[in-house]
Amino acid sequence: MLFMDALFNSLLVVSSGYAMYTLHPLQTPYGYAAAALSLVHGLLGVVRAANNDDDECNRLRQITSGIMELVPLPLANIELYLKSSSPHLAMAHGCFLVPLTFDVVAKWRDVEDNSTMTLKDLTLLGNVVSLLFLGVNQSSNIYGGMAAIAFGARYGSVMFDYYWEGLGVQFNLLANSAFIMLMAMTLTAKS
Repeated sequence: MLFMDALFNSLLVVSSGYAMYTLHPLQTPYGYAAAALSLVHGLLGVVRAANNDDDECNRLRQITSGIMELVPLPLANIELYLKSSSPHLAMAHGCFLVPLTFDVVAKWRDVEDNSTMTLKDLTLLGNVVSLLFLGVNQSSNIYGGMAAIAFGARYGSVMFDYYWEGLGVQFNLLANSAFIMLMAMTLTAKS
């Protein structure tokens, strides 16, 4: 299973590296930040797989997993809304910082909290609906695909993990890689 972890984490590293290569940090700072966070998460996963489940790396990986659940979609939404006809709605997606703070503190203290999970789910669903709204307004099927991938990364991985233990993590990494690639392709497309 460690080989598969290394493989899918390497895929995330490659896709986020490509995104960081194609995106300019001054023109698309939020998309670039999402790619950078994905790169760090993928690198930690590769190191964890290479060290055969190192405990200290697992703790960091657990924190970055919570960050990966919350951060890339709102940052992509901010970037896409800034480039849309209604840029005033972009900064409303910054509300993801509240559940992110609760999640990082809960994971740092090793406390499992159902209210934090509910807040994370509501944030994710709100951002998915917002991306679908933008996709309809901009007549973009790619935005709908990005929303479906973000939704599948969270809830599809739970379903796969239910049927086969450990498969959900790989599906989540694959979905995150696809999301980062689509985000990079969307943000670098000529309007």
